[in-house]
Amino acid sequence: MSDVLGAFTVAAIILFIGFLGDLLFRKTGLPDILFLIIFGVVLGPVLNFFSRETLIPTTPYIATLSFIMILFYGGMEMDISRVFKQSGRAVLLALTYFIFVTVVMAIFTKFIFNMRWIQALMFGPMIAGTSSVVIIPLSNKLQLKEETSLTLSLESTVTDVLNVVFFFSILELLTRGELSFVEVAQDITARFGVGLLLGFIVGVFWLWILYRIRREQYTYVSTLAILILTYVGSELLGGSGVLSALVLGLVIGNDDSIASFMRMNINIVQLDEVKEFLIRFQSELAFLIRSFFFVFLGLIYDISFTALTFGLLFGLAFTAINIALRYLAVNISVIRSDMSVDKVAMTLLCGQGLAHATLSILPLQLGLPNAEIYSKIVITVILLTNIITSIGSIMISRKQRSQKKET
Repeated sequence: MSDVLGAFTVAAIILFIGFLGDLLFRKTGLPDILFLIIFGVVLGPVLNFFSRETLIPTTPYIATLSFIMILFYGGMEMDISRVFKQSGRAVLLALTYFIFVTVVMAIFTKFIFNMRWIQALMFGPMIAGTSSVVIIPLSNKLQLKEETSLTLSLESTVTDVLNVVFFFSILELLTRGELSFVEVAQDITARFGVGLLLGFIVGVFWLWILYRIRREQYTYVSTLAILILTYVGSELLGGSGVLSALVLGLVIGNDDSIASFMRMNINIVQLDEVKEFLIRFQSELAFLIRSFFFVFLGLIYDISFTALTFGLLFGLAFTAINIALRYLAVNISVIRSDMSVDKVAMTLLCGQGLAHATLSILPLQLGLPNAEIYSKIVITVILLTNIITSIGSIMISRKQRSQKKET
């Protein structure tokens, strides 16, 4: 019984720290991410309340649930007209950043760790891009230009999908021994295409159903069931489940535009109350799951002297290279754009998380060569990029406050 009480106590403390961290962010601009990760490190590696070995196998489940919930909420908060306007630059930034990091890190790790090329390429999807779990909530809170905020949110979503698709393509190449460029391109196209199409179709269908059941109870529970089924269906059909979750949220959040475009016989005003309830409830649930994920990240961090020294040494080097390549990619993506004034902010908001942590731990579960190298370095990079993101958000908040005072 004491174990049960202890688990509930820890859960309550995590929620309270998440709440205090969010409150502190609104006052100071310091994100709650670091508090949650540090609390996880204290509970796990320091006090040994939880075993790292028993937690690692649960990573894919926690990561997947976090992906689904946070991207669905992020989609509901986006303006679809802005999405179409900014999607080109977001994709350009995501692709440029991803390619730069993958190529440079493959060369670096090939010669530093004497890996095979195929093993060195696995580092790319593990540390390229930003995390939608970190960036979407943060970009919504920081008062950046709307174009900048939306571009960063879309970029994080695109790179999440790119990382997962590219990683499993390499994994298939390792197991099968051969995989052509055409097959990889087809896989990526299918993941994006099926994910987008299924998310849109289910979104339109569920919007129609929501209008019919708007006066019924438990509309959120049924919406949650549809969300999870959409994710599962997309993955089974070869699509990206997280992208489907994002599009489903986008359709429901922009019900007026979608209903008009599809010529649906719906009175949008009568849906406002239901939509407001869904957004409010989903924001609470996304916050809950996000808080637990970052504590979980701290729980699985290895703080033994050897692992810490190795992780910090190479983690610092990888992070420095990563930031330099991100700055270059940002400069390319904002050419002839009003976002050029936000280049530094876009570079510093580089926090990584869910996809990166999950992919770095999968080699351990699969027993691949150099598995320990991946996890030690990548989790350190996640911590360092979130520290940089925290510093960047403080700088942005202070700059905004000083500009308001001058005004």
